[in-house]
Amino acid sequence: MRLVVSCFYVGLSLLWGLISVGDQEKVPTIKLVNALRLLNTHEYSYRNENHRFADREQITAYLRQKNLLNNAPLDLENLSPYELAVTVSSDGMHYQITLQRPSDMNDKATWCKPAAFSDDRGVIFLGKALDCEDAPR
Repeated sequence: MRLVVSCFYVGLSLLWGLISVGDQEKVPTIKLVNALRLLNTHEYSYRNENHRFADREQITAYLRQKNLLNNAPLDLENLSPYELAVTVSSDGMHYQITLQRPSDMNDKATWCKPAAFSDDRGVIFLGKALDCEDAPR
């Protein structure tokens, strides 16, 4: 367990080191990825203690109880403008996490914001809506 947490923090510091000061476009995506890393790590901590994965309210309460909410790159209790969904299977053995900004059908500028997805495999996916261009590299 300590290895997982250590890897999380090493990865977090490496990702922050890749951001240049003037490169503000990557900050939101990195925050999404790091928020999912934190959630994935602590979903397994929660499962080790409770023998099932946590839904959104449970994982937030767990992070609050363990004084870990301050480690989150986003305010997980007040995510505006993001939305967080954590879906757990009925037996508690699988979960899916979605972290995204809601889009407004009347505001095309909101359509192509990145979203992050993960599940109990721990793989994090980033995506944008169809017909959205990738950000320049």
